[in-house]
Amino acid sequence: MASPEQFEERYGQHIKQKFPNINITYINQTDEQKLEQVIASGTQIDMYLSSAGELREDYVPANLALDLTALIEKHAVDISAIEPAYLEPVKIDGKVNLLPLSDNKFVMYYNKGIFDRFGVEYPKDGMTWDEALELSKKITRNEGGKQYIGLWMSPKHYLRVAQNSAGFVDPETNKATVNNDQWKFIFENVFYDFTRDPGVQKRATEDWLAHVDFNRDFIIGMYIYTSGWMQDAESSLAMDWDIAAVPTFKDMPGVNTQPNATYAGISALSKNQDAAMEVLKYLISEEYQTIMSKKGMITPLTTQSVRDVAFSDYPFASEKNIDALYYGKPAPSRVLTQFDEIVIEDAFDKDAVRQIAMGNLDVNTALRRAEENANKLIQEQLSQK
Repeated sequence: MASPEQFEERYGQHIKQKFPNINITYINQTDEQKLEQVIASGTQIDMYLSSAGELREDYVPANLALDLTALIEKHAVDISAIEPAYLEPVKIDGKVNLLPLSDNKFVMYYNKGIFDRFGVEYPKDGMTWDEALELSKKITRNEGGKQYIGLWMSPKHYLRVAQNSAGFVDPETNKATVNNDQWKFIFENVFYDFTRDPGVQKRATEDWLAHVDFNRDFIIGMYIYTSGWMQDAESSLAMDWDIAAVPTFKDMPGVNTQPNATYAGISALSKNQDAAMEVLKYLISEEYQTIMSKKGMITPLTTQSVRDVAFSDYPFASEKNIDALYYGKPAPSRVLTQFDEIVIEDAFDKDAVRQIAMGNLDVNTALRRAEENANKLIQEQLSQK
């Protein structure tokens, strides 16, 4: 979550200005100070920042999650301008437990210098994965001992938001559900297709691909990652960067990645729930969302005037394809469980994706192995409870 400095910049200063009578104390979760320890210390938590996944992993087990329906009604909070895709993943038994504050949208960054060097046309919004693969092939080559790669991404980040909304674990049985056609579709069309080049496989084997290959060493033409890099573009990106929307699947035109939002909730144990709801009402208002949109926080509102000022505090806003941030519609959220990260981090990111990219495993074998590995790890975690 946010560091104390980030919290103050994004939320604290604005809340204090709007509500001078409300005292805000931010507790940052660290390895030394986790949620359980904060609760055990007797500290009263009134509000909390969370992702949709953390709601189930941390706040539901700690009995802090609160159905906001009654408070939304009592305080006349208008949630009609919130893109519905952001509310679905934080519903439990049909009740909304969190409200979205911002999204860290996925985009496809590209390095114009590499495209110009090889005389390749720039990527465009609305490209299919097949078209992106063709562009990638035009870039991928070994020149002067330097291996250029057309397209890559942060696998674990993309896996969380894949456009076909494939889930990782059955919430009823706590069994991994990845050895199936949905994940086969993603692995075949993304990770397998983009790593058939022997040069890419050699590089993946010798030195696993990372952010720095795009934003420091400049050997990757296109890279799928979150909009967070844009907030720190001077140090995070090449001088001649731009963005396009994440490629879409041809059977799902206009379907973007799933929400990747930061939410706020109100603690079920709070004695200040009404005051907390007034703060939360402000944080989803057009007034606050407009301020933050200018600063590069991607709004969950469908309000066009708020979207139109995205990144306008940055000098590059008029020169870059900011519209890519709002291309199409967010994919529906997958079914979320408290064990998803075991599958994403351990079974997929550290094993299946790498073995495929290195040319060591075919997709069917990789998925079968991933499911077996994930189930062992889930059982180990369950046996410790």
